[in-house]
Amino acid sequence: MNRSLVQRLLLMLVPVLVTGLFLRVYYTPDEPREGSLAVAMAHQADHALPELAGETFAEKPPLLYWLSGVAVAVAGPTPAATRVPNLLYGLLTAVALALIARRAAGLMAGVVAGVVAVTALQLYDVHIWLATDAPLVAGVAVSLAGMYASFTTEAVAARRRGYGVLALGLLIAFFAKGLAGWMVPGFAYLTVLVLERRWRELLRPEPWLVVPVLVLAIGVWVLAVLARPDGAIWLKILFWYNTLGRAVAIDAPSSYAYATGHLNSPGKYLLELPLYLLPWTALALTAFVRGRHAVLTIGATGTAWRLAYGAIVPATVLLSCAATARGVYYGPPMLGFALMVGLEFGESAKLAEPARGFAWACTRGLLATLALLLGAVALVLALAPATRDATHDLMAVIALIGLGVAVQRVVRSRGTRERVLRDCLLSVCVTLTLIAGPLWVCLNPLVNLHTTATEIEAAAAGHPLVLLQPDETTIAMSELYLGHLPTGFPGAIAHGEDARYLWLVQDRYRWKSAQWLSLLGYRHDQVAVVSPAVRPPAELPGAAIEAVVERPGGRRYAILAMPAAGSVSP
Repeated sequence: MNRSLVQRLLLMLVPVLVTGLFLRVYYTPDEPREGSLAVAMAHQADHALPELAGETFAEKPPLLYWLSGVAVAVAGPTPAATRVPNLLYGLLTAVALALIARRAAGLMAGVVAGVVAVTALQLYDVHIWLATDAPLVAGVAVSLAGMYASFTTEAVAARRRGYGVLALGLLIAFFAKGLAGWMVPGFAYLTVLVLERRWRELLRPEPWLVVPVLVLAIGVWVLAVLARPDGAIWLKILFWYNTLGRAVAIDAPSSYAYATGHLNSPGKYLLELPLYLLPWTALALTAFVRGRHAVLTIGATGTAWRLAYGAIVPATVLLSCAATARGVYYGPPMLGFALMVGLEFGESAKLAEPARGFAWACTRGLLATLALLLGAVALVLALAPATRDATHDLMAVIALIGLGVAVQRVVRSRGTRERVLRDCLLSVCVTLTLIAGPLWVCLNPLVNLHTTATEIEAAAAGHPLVLLQPDETTIAMSELYLGHLPTGFPGAIAHGEDARYLWLVQDRYRWKSAQWLSLLGYRHDQVAVVSPAVRPPAELPGAAIEAVVERPGGRRYAILAMPAAGSVSP
């Protein structure tokens, strides 16, 4: 039965993940930086921590960069190569959750949990984005599968295997995100212990065998970091500034004051939760409400519900109290909702009831709306007069076919819950392949940093370039496409009178819809595309702006020339 489950998941999810991972260039924010770190890791002599522009980058442990670096070493420094491990993370997440739901509530429950774990909006974003959140979610899912297997067996060998899987999941989570990666597994484990009064579990040897495995594996890496110059400082950044410092405001250097960015607000996660769960919002919230009774159920099914609630409730409370908040931080608790949707469907499907009620009608409506919205965007990009060619025409045809299939499956679906759910699963998979695929292909030319780098090189007209006050995305663009430009300040470093300075314009100017329509060729009046003037930075009053390169959206780079070498000081 497990083989049938895995086969079904692969058939549905591999196309979804391949489309999202390998049909996109690097998208900002974060992906260019992560790509640059992975490329650097592929060529570093010391692999304990990645480097950005030759400087140690110690925000997260290096699992993402290790595996993506291996892919880069084999396949080359392309966005697709750096994302190859994400395919493994996504499938690992789906299979791990599906195995829990299958054992607790049947085969289709497993299929549902696995598909929701990849296609719910926030989890889909995590899986296709090049960032440390993808391996984190995979590690948490594996941890939950391991603890469920160990909790629901009395066989010593099976319990040991379960704790072995738990140890593997905890290692993946730690090397993806540090100690924060253990939050959801820890809460889920404690929830089951408390609600099932399993205190004798702590007297067994198996849980304690996990400890030396974790200590040994993590200790080897910590010692490798300590062996580097300033290793103790990097560990403090990893385990203090970047872990506790994201939850509460602590005394930290300005560059590591993480509590000042992505500020939290009361109820942020609860208010945004319906969006995170799309298009499964109605089914997920219904399962959460109905499952409060299943938490008291004795046996393997009850344990699965308790794990799901343990993954959601305590973590949501803690994250809501933290100083910082981002949607991707909620990826691990989202696994609890995916598991609940599978469990609730497995229980209700046994009754062979028709798919009636608000939750099912809402789900079908959300799936149709998702297909229509993504389809509209894909067609607008594919049929844009300014960029239309044979490739774009083909993408338009594919998007139209996908739109027709995705909407037709959910609008006309009738019958039992299992039949309607099959149509819903097919609809979301078609939407995220045949519609999202053309969307990515047509969007790529508009957001490609490589194109921006080429325009900058042309605007520099052969002059050597120096980065001035660059942000991480600019540094990453330099590392990936501009040949590792140096960073400096006029007067501080001698770069020669022929040097030009590449400066990211520090303003909040962003395009409005009229400018996007002009770029795509849907609007021809020139007033809509006029951007405000760029002024040199205040600390460089003598600088002259030789050229401005503007990316679609309004982000601009200015090429500055100084009146004479060393005549301006900071």
